[in-house]
Amino acid sequence: MNMKPLTPQLSWLMVLASALCLVGCKGERQVDATQPLQQSFESAGPEVQQAIATVNTCLKANNYADATKALVPLATQRAMTSSQREAVGLALQQINQAIATNPGLDTKEMYQLREQIFRAVHNGPRS
Repeated sequence: MNMKPLTPQLSWLMVLASALCLVGCKGERQVDATQPLQQSFESAGPEVQQAIATVNTCLKANNYADATKALVPLATQRAMTSSQREAVGLALQQINQAIATNPGLDTKEMYQLREQIFRAVHNGPRS
């Protein structure tokens, strides 16, 4: 088998293809909101802590519909500190990433629930 050296054009083409693959293969970092949620709500009452535990269990199990349903009352029915808003925002980002990966998760109900969480994080709870 006679191996010829690569021509300069072919070498550059291989370098360019490798670079494009590296850029294209670089995925968005997966968010894990469970620890920030736990920490930001640790001084809350037992009911809120139980709700956070439910959200975290659902997120870890990739059960985004139930996580979203459990997160809505936490975000919309009480005032949140800035760290709690940030943690809920991270949870919403984690849910949105899952939906981007699996668009079948994005039902009308999920859209409406996520909208409520988004509004609560950015505008405060509805009165």
